[in-house]
Amino acid sequence: RQATEARVAKIVGDLRTTFASLPKSDRGAIGAPAARYTIHRYFIQRHGWQIKGLAPAGQAWSSSSPVAALGDRMSEDVHNIFEEHLGTHGFDLHEVAVLAATLENLIHAEASGRLRSTYAKLAQDTESTLSAEDAMDVVDTYLQSILLSNNISAMSSAQVHRMRRFIDVLFPYWNATKTWLRGVVQDVAPDRTTMVFSDVAQIVEVVSERYGSQSDQDCQDIQDKLVLLEEGGTGRVKLRDFYESVGSRGFWNFRENLEYLKHAGAIDDSDPSAPRIIIPNYLQLPSNCLVPSDYYAICCMDRCESMMAHLEREIQAPYATAERIIHIVASLPSDSVPANRTLPDGLVRKLEEVAARHGGVVPLHGRLFAQWMH
Repeated sequence: RQATEARVAKIVGDLRTTFASLPKSDRGAIGAPAARYTIHRYFIQRHGWQIKGLAPAGQAWSSSSPVAALGDRMSEDVHNIFEEHLGTHGFDLHEVAVLAATLENLIHAEASGRLRSTYAKLAQDTESTLSAEDAMDVVDTYLQSILLSNNISAMSSAQVHRMRRFIDVLFPYWNATKTWLRGVVQDVAPDRTTMVFSDVAQIVEVVSERYGSQSDQDCQDIQDKLVLLEEGGTGRVKLRDFYESVGSRGFWNFRENLEYLKHAGAIDDSDPSAPRIIIPNYLQLPSNCLVPSDYYAICCMDRCESMMAHLEREIQAPYATAERIIHIVASLPSDSVPANRTLPDGLVRKLEEVAARHGGVVPLHGRLFAQWMH
């Protein structure tokens, strides 16, 4: 119980800034859309996890309950308790943290089950003590199955063997990932010569929690490749150059077919004779995501997330004037623009128009501001 209370207390601290920036009822509670947003932001910022059922649909936040993210591994009674309280009273900060902690516990339990399956596929006994070398074989195999979005419990031993043997081909970022993984192990279990299951489970838990930030480096590599192919600072890449780069430059990532790219909104076909890839939209494709869990995916980070986090820390209220937002945004650097810049007049005017529609202030979590941020 003490460990659970400590985890909830830490989550309360992590959520406080976002919670402060949201509109609340008289009792200081938030409703379903704001609760969805708060928990989504917690997992994105803390772990790089996109919790299934919590991400926004387009640029709007659904009014459906965040309790659905618990899935079917939580009893109906627990679901009903959360739902009834949220529907009647809303959630205060502590109650949002309890829901986030409950979801986090379910994710860790799922990871433990996957680890047990990994032990079984490698003919290791979860009750025995492993050498550090054998333990690392287990951890490597566990992570490899995640990187390839494989359900290891459904794989045959032969399939697991092939995965381990050809991982460098199946996942070309493996060497860099393996170096990162050894660093995590050194942090969690430094200089251990033997490990029991709980030791390996602790490593796996930390790997799961930290891999989102490591994965975003792979996304940065994809973005860097696209920028090399970019057509004159337009944020676009000619489709022909995109596909030719696989052979001419070894850009192995770029293999999605045109139909998929169109359906996903990553194609600018304003000139039908020369369709182009839209770089930001391509980075958000599901094909660039890992799906290591029934609860979440790890996708390329939306660069607006970090900017929004900064705005929430600075403002700590649901509304702000256009002037204050412009001052904060202009002081922030981006991937391509230095800090302390002057925003384009057109962008400033659009934000002032949003404020004019809301009594002189901009709702930070409204649809119009989300569009302005993008």
